[in-house]
Amino acid sequence: MAARIIEQLHHPSLSQALTALTATSHLHQAHAHLIVSGLASHPFTVTRLLACAALSPSASDLPHAKTIFLHTHNPSPFMFNTIIMASSRTLDSVTFYVCMLHAGHFPDNFTFPFLIKSSSASPTSLLGHQLHAHVVKFGLDRDVFVVNNMIALYSSFRELRSARKVFDESYSLVDVVSWTTLITGFSNSGQIDEARKIFDLMPLKNTVSWNAMISGYAGCSRINEARKLFDEMPDRDAASWSAMVSGYSQLGMCNEALELFMEMVIGDKMIPNEAALVSAVSACAQLRALEEGRWLHSYIKEKKLRINVTLGTVLLDMYGKCGSILDAAGVFNLMSERNVNSWNSMIAGLALNGCGKEALALFWKMQFVGPSPNAITFIALLTGCSHSGLITEGRWLFSMMTQVYGIKPQLKHYGCMVDLLGRAGLVKEALDFVEKMPMKPHPELWGALVGACRIHGQVELGEELGKRLIDLEPHHGGRYALLCNIFAAAQRWDDVAMVRDLEKGRKVLKNPGNSIVET
Repeated sequence: MAARIIEQLHHPSLSQALTALTATSHLHQAHAHLIVSGLASHPFTVTRLLACAALSPSASDLPHAKTIFLHTHNPSPFMFNTIIMASSRTLDSVTFYVCMLHAGHFPDNFTFPFLIKSSSASPTSLLGHQLHAHVVKFGLDRDVFVVNNMIALYSSFRELRSARKVFDESYSLVDVVSWTTLITGFSNSGQIDEARKIFDLMPLKNTVSWNAMISGYAGCSRINEARKLFDEMPDRDAASWSAMVSGYSQLGMCNEALELFMEMVIGDKMIPNEAALVSAVSACAQLRALEEGRWLHSYIKEKKLRINVTLGTVLLDMYGKCGSILDAAGVFNLMSERNVNSWNSMIAGLALNGCGKEALALFWKMQFVGPSPNAITFIALLTGCSHSGLITEGRWLFSMMTQVYGIKPQLKHYGCMVDLLGRAGLVKEALDFVEKMPMKPHPELWGALVGACRIHGQVELGEELGKRLIDLEPHHGGRYALLCNIFAAAQRWDDVAMVRDLEKGRKVLKNPGNSIVET
């Protein structure tokens, strides 16, 4: 078998040779065969083996590729470019580039694009500037592929003046990718009007250019301008629809997001990509629109679209928020891959639906077979304990969070504990908990305490805390209502009238209520 693989490695076409290996085990077998047969020093064969180890779609093994490279005497420029390309996700590529120069080889237009991409992982743009100097030194600043990567690099560091300078100095050779990269850089930096000026100057626009502007407007919350461009587009692809659906969903315009998504998929006008599906399901979760969410789930299954960890997580989150915890559990159990967000969403779904003990049981399982919990995990768990009255468990979880996992409590964790103790009638313990907090408590915490005083009839403490809360937020109508409710429960009608007069005298506006009813 190894001999046949070696024969395939010698195929005249490199792209064909890269498919010679279908598993990393084949790579190791082929390498062993080369050593045994004495071909390990044959330059062409070793070059092809390195290319497979570094770039093969099915058998790549970067550590092994680096071993092959480091044991090769006098590597060729092609081999240097291969290992630089393979290492472009880290700064290792720069180390290989320095070795390339020390070996007396000159870089070419295949060397720099991957080096420039690698330098974006650096904490500052200094390395990028040094590489730019080498680009000019070796006369490769007239290669459009190199130019485009330099524009992208400077844009990623928000050095838009440098990006624009590279673009302007290369104006005679820039292409549609150059224009689009510059537009994306300005829009990602919040300079959407400057991006629009560049967009309007483009001599030739493609779909990617339009999508960049639409995403930029949506990202700046200028959704109407995004929609205007979307409607004007001569051609749309899945990314165009996704940009608009995502923009609507992220701005809370969930009905508009779902309407546009439906327009996209009805009649198989366009198969949605993952981002569009995630945004549409997220819109259902925000609206608590269970039927629409179920329809989306059935559409995904009908079209045999892949449910990866991101889409699976948003689906179970939607079911949990819509109160269909069995559907959420069904999605969770069928997920082939789960990350901490998946576990958190399932725990939160159980917690919000009054299944506190089941949430704790899932957390116990998570500790054995899942990822390490994070701060969000404990917010979900403490919420579940609060809703289910699990006081002892809540105290234990708060202690575990800090002592076992080293997670520093945030305001939300303290809020959950105050809510847990307050619901159980342990108002004085909750107050003691608040007063010992290492940070200043926010008004919502005091509000939770006042609400607990009302429920459990602790009028004097509720009056004290209620007045303190009004002093903190004198223009929040809900704070006056809390104190009125405490006085009303104690039949202290003169005090109720006094609070209402105070509210009226301060001209406090009342926020109108709203509700969602699914028919």
